[in-house]
Amino acid sequence: MIDRKRRSLFAPLGALLGEQEATEIDSVAIRPPYNTDTSLFHMLCPSCEAKSCVKACEEEIISVDPSGIPTLDFSTRGCTFCGACADACTPGVLSDKTINCIQAKVEIDILKCIAWHGVLCSSCKDPCQDDAIAFLGLFRPEIEDAKCTACGWCAHVCPADAIIFTNKGEA
Repeated sequence: MIDRKRRSLFAPLGALLGEQEATEIDSVAIRPPYNTDTSLFHMLCPSCEAKSCVKACEEEIISVDPSGIPTLDFSTRGCTFCGACADACTPGVLSDKTINCIQAKVEIDILKCIAWHGVLCSSCKDPCQDDAIAFLGLFRPEIEDAKCTACGWCAHVCPADAIIFTNKGEA
């Protein structure tokens, strides 16, 4: 009841800051692989009517955000880097199939991670094909940036939702 009242109190302020909210969404949006020039997403994707990258994704993790730009959702699966999205991309935004990583930083929120709180859990480590999650002892998992491709396979298996993806500098 109190939370609902607080939200309604600040609702008008949120409406005034609508543009800032869109910027915040964009700063956390994780884009598909095979691109290093993120400005191409903003220039070419909104006008692409086919959105063939979404249809081509075998893992069904590509969706389109409100501005018409493809974004990745790791809530059920991760990326296999199969290249189907790049093959299907008609505007050519996803054209560099030599890039086998996603432009995102992956971190573990130690306040949410149950392993960091003394529970034996290696849910994130098991599906990691790149062996990018190292445990310091039994209870302290850390992401090794040099090995991590940001594929997302660790995210949906985490029972505490402690895996955080942040965009690597999208404009």
